[in-house]
Amino acid sequence: MKRNLIASLIAAGCVCASAHVHAQSSVTLYGILDVGVEYANHVVQGQRSASAVREQSGNLAGSRWGFKGNEDLGSGYMAVFTLEGGFNLNNGALGQGGRLFGRKAFVGVSTPYGTVTLGRHQNLLYELMYKYDPLTLNPSYSAQSMDAQLVNRADNSIRYGVHVAGVTFAALYSSGYDSTIPNGANVPGATKVGREMSAALLYDNGPLSAGVTYDQLQGTSIATQSNTRSRAMFGVSYDFRPVTVLAGLRWLNVSNTSTLASSMLYWGGVNYRAVAPLLISAGVYRTQYRNPRGGPTMGILLVDYSLSKRTELYAEGAYVSNPSFSTVGVRGADNDVTPGADQTGVAVGIRHSF
Repeated sequence: MKRNLIASLIAAGCVCASAHVHAQSSVTLYGILDVGVEYANHVVQGQRSASAVREQSGNLAGSRWGFKGNEDLGSGYMAVFTLEGGFNLNNGALGQGGRLFGRKAFVGVSTPYGTVTLGRHQNLLYELMYKYDPLTLNPSYSAQSMDAQLVNRADNSIRYGVHVAGVTFAALYSSGYDSTIPNGANVPGATKVGREMSAALLYDNGPLSAGVTYDQLQGTSIATQSNTRSRAMFGVSYDFRPVTVLAGLRWLNVSNTSTLASSMLYWGGVNYRAVAPLLISAGVYRTQYRNPRGGPTMGILLVDYSLSKRTELYAEGAYVSNPSFSTVGVRGADNDVTPGADQTGVAVGIRHSF
């Protein structure tokens, strides 16, 4: 009897140990704290404009915290998840409209044939194409100042991605990309309401990287579901070491609505790593509207100095030149600047990652 009991305990221990080996998992807590002081002129103040000095959270990167993890399921399969929330470091308030995990919230399975996840994702313009902007789609001054959709996200979405021999393919479908909009998601009998579809193809091997992404949005109500905003974005970079040259364009076509004008956005710039802790980035951005003709032009310079692997100091400046009908500020369209006014912004700050 004792021998049988001992043998059973040993067998059970072996099974538990084997199960532990085949079900290894990990969870990582991470985050970014980014804050600085900014000066900007021609800021809207009632019926006039004035200069402003203000503290800004999230200049090089939005302040955030999150969890990501995985569990080994065996045979090359793995369960994966990410929960990431943004916040305003100035006052501790939640970002993305007060969502707890507004930056990312998804779960899925990674397989030898690609990864499938469901939840709230960054759109593919944001997730995969930021690397072709010399300012990496910074929240303060970058290509996103010209087009906020470049840094948007999609609720109710399913994403597939695969990477093979330097080539990345990804596709995303959302049945309602912003569930906070009334009638903006999953309307019975109206599948086009709030729909988003995206696909991306990237080549990244050696010093050359190039990518193209297509993104299409439908209107967020039954009455506007045929309103279509289609974007195609192309980017390329080449690393000459210590200088990386980057360029890109974004085509926007709007149909069945006049609330947004069709346009082309072009940019080019460089990243220069003079010495190990010092990075200098510069970019020029130009939007050309189809109607009315013309558009804003913006120039940006960033100097970033790493005190350690996790902490850096930065100084950046931007200047936007607007035609009479344009209201693009250094921090985005229709944001803080009077119509037709040029705007200058300068910010200094600190970023810490953990």
